[in-house]
Amino acid sequence: MFPGDAKILCGEKSLNISEIREESAITGACGWGDLALTRVKDVFVNYDHKIPLLKISTSRGAVIRCTPDQLCFGRINPRIRQYSIYLHERSSLGFRIGNSSDLMRDIIAMSNLKQDLFNQQNEVIDRIWIFETTANLPNATFIEKYATFKYGLPNVPFSARQPESELSEEMIRELFNSIDTPFRAHELLRDWNMFIDHPHITMRLSNKSNPNPTSNAIQFVLFGGAEKSASSERYSHLIQIDGALEQNRAEHRQFKRKQSKQGLWYLEITRDDLEEAELFVKTLSHLDGLEIVKKIQLTRKSPFYILPASHLKPGMLVPVVGKKGKIEEDTILAVDTQDYKGPLYNLQVHNLYNFITGQWVVMCYDLSRTLKRSASAD
Repeated sequence: MFPGDAKILCGEKSLNISEIREESAITGACGWGDLALTRVKDVFVNYDHKIPLLKISTSRGAVIRCTPDQLCFGRINPRIRQYSIYLHERSSLGFRIGNSSDLMRDIIAMSNLKQDLFNQQNEVIDRIWIFETTANLPNATFIEKYATFKYGLPNVPFSARQPESELSEEMIRELFNSIDTPFRAHELLRDWNMFIDHPHITMRLSNKSNPNPTSNAIQFVLFGGAEKSASSERYSHLIQIDGALEQNRAEHRQFKRKQSKQGLWYLEITRDDLEEAELFVKTLSHLDGLEIVKKIQLTRKSPFYILPASHLKPGMLVPVVGKKGKIEEDTILAVDTQDYKGPLYNLQVHNLYNFITGQWVVMCYDLSRTLKRSASAD
């Protein structure tokens, strides 16, 4: 949610969010860099709040002030060389603290070392929450040690086969079995105003031997279709599955089979209506045991993940309105916390599911998707 003086883009002008009313015309993103007008469906107001607000600034000067649970859009920037201090969960063991100078490189290494991830497990799920980033090594070391000592979480690798490990596999299992790492991880996320249901990265790996491996995830990309919806200005929603599936099932026969530039086969289908697309994705997820990876296509580059504002860290990429009136990528420069007392506002809009404030594209309010605090996620 936003303070009353948050500026909302309404066509050629901007209004305070406190001045917006139902059916007001406002601007939102409709996919692939384009903007479109939509109308406000509802205005939500919470009065007399005393709460910390995040002030997030980008390198081009775009600024938003919002509550930590406000849903925004962002993704990791692999070109930014900085240290990421993160909480790492492995479903077979628990939680640990990690510190990486190149997180994307380390994630690829994790996914390639499948033999390290399984003992008697048929499937392992890894999740990562980045709770701080910095360009300074001493600062990164301090934050890692602070989190390790304050929350009593291990900072050792999950596998004895990793070069930096000093323990055997048996010792590692004993260590994680002896510590209530889930409780302590929830404490860490709560203190950073972060949420357990929104990891930055999820990896689902299986050791099942199969000559025709199937996918383990559905890529659900809002506005990810190549063409605009026949009934509106927005782009259609893309549903994509890598790998092979049982082609005789009715749900699968609706897909188009395509081949990527790398020679890999995948299935895809588009839907104009979001509710219909969500129902279709949930059905597929239930039938095939697939993870749903939800993104949104806002620029001509890679899609963004849907993340709470408190999960956006310096160095990450976010979508903003550029000088030419198109949605472009921008890099987060700073994240600060401010005390706030007063009313908070949010909007629900028709069709676009987002609006523009402080040049940022943010997700609109939806009662069915309110976040649970990590402290109550147990």
